[in-house]
Amino acid sequence: MRSPEHEMKRRQFLAQKGDFYAIDDSDKKGSGAARRFAEKLTHTRVDKANVRGLEALAWSTDSVADILDYIHMRVGRDNRNDGWAQNNIGHDLAKYLESLRKEAEEFFSKNPSDDPDDPRQLHLDLCREFIKHLTALYEFYKKPEVLEDEIKK
Repeated sequence: MRSPEHEMKRRQFLAQKGDFYAIDDSDKKGSGAARRFAEKLTHTRVDKANVRGLEALAWSTDSVADILDYIHMRVGRDNRNDGWAQNNIGHDLAKYLESLRKEAEEFFSKNPSDDPDDPRQLHLDLCREFIKHLTALYEFYKKPEVLEDEIKK
C-alpha cells in the first residue's frame, strides 16, 4: 500500500502530465501532443465510435498491451489507408503511448515504491490520461461535422 504522500505525488504527476498532453506550451518541448494527434485524426476517416472505443478500452483494461493491440488492429483493418493507417497516425499514436513507459519509470526512479507493479500501473494511467484528452479534443475539433449526424429530424 502506498503512503498518502506518495499517492499525492503520483496524482499530482498525473494531473501535470494531463495538462502537458492537452495544452500547447511553446516553452515545453512535446507539450500538446494529444491536441496534435486529435487534429490529425479529424483529417482521417476515423469516426467517433473508434475514438470512443479506444477510450472505453483504456478505462476497462488493466493492460497497456490491450490498448496497443486495439490501435494495431485498427491500423491493420484500414485497407484504404484513409483511417488509422493514414499518414501512419495509428503507428505514431501506439509509439507515443509506449513511450509513456519512460515517464512512469522516471517518476519511480525519483519516488521509489515497494510494489514492483507500480510502474506498469502508472504507465497505464498515463495512457488513460492521454487518451482521455485525445478523445475530448478529437470531439472538439470534429464537432461541426458531428452535429449533422446528431441532429434529430
